[in-house]
Amino acid sequence: MRAVAYHVPLSFIASAVPEEKDGIQFFRMENGVLAKRVHVWGIVVNKIVGDEYVRLTLDDLTGTVSVVFFDPLADAAREVEIGDTVDVVGRLRMRNDEVGIVGEVLKIVGPKVELLRRLENLAFVLGAESVEEVVPAPPRRREEGEKKEEEEEIEVETLDLEGDEW
Repeated sequence: MRAVAYHVPLSFIASAVPEEKDGIQFFRMENGVLAKRVHVWGIVVNKIVGDEYVRLTLDDLTGTVSVVFFDPLADAAREVEIGDTVDVVGRLRMRNDEVGIVGEVLKIVGPKVELLRRLENLAFVLGAESVEEVVPAPPRRREEGEKKEEEEEIEVETLDLEGDEW
């Protein structure tokens, strides 16, 4: 059974601390989560292509992390260009005293997904349970032909401020 892939900002990965549990290496995040796999997004800021691997450096505006893809995923990573926004699922690994990711899934995404991921990171950092807590949904627009609800008349009593009663 695969471990859960936690969605976390890249800054949490850079500061993760390795921890062993039942002989398996996990990483303790700033928020206390013990993770083995993560789901992250980022803008590709660097790309190194080797014979059997591709190393991408991702930046999500909270931090950066290196993600390495080995064959057969390296072929898909070779198609990625610097400046592309990607979604990545992978295993956390320690290399040269630095936490990185060994990629398992790679997908190039568009600007709408990038905006959603930025909002998710903001919600995560603020401790919100959902993006809707950070950015409420806009009010519902009426469809064409949909009747406007009748406004209820409210009786308002006014005070005569110039009279003797005041």
